[in-house]
Amino acid sequence: MSFHLPPVDPNALRQFADGAKAHRTQQEPAPWSPFAPDDLPRYSISIRLNEYQLTMLRFIAEQNDVSQQKVLNRIVIPELVKQAEELFEG
Repeated sequence: MSFHLPPVDPNALRQFADGAKAHRTQQEPAPWSPFAPDDLPRYSISIRLNEYQLTMLRFIAEQNDVSQQKVLNRIVIPELVKQAEELFEG
């Protein structure tokens, strides 16, 4: 028993593949979409640091004359947004 495939147009195949990369199916909104990114913070979390990390955090805060909380927010929040969006978008 022999099996024959019809000829494939390379340009049509390329266009199909390109479309597959660009196409986004309808999906649920991001879990954080109901919330405003500039709302006032209402939650606190603890972060465990060793002496090395804590000393660095204190140094950065002192050098920039800001609180340790602000240092962490300036570092963590942009990275949270970046990673969450990358994971959500696939």
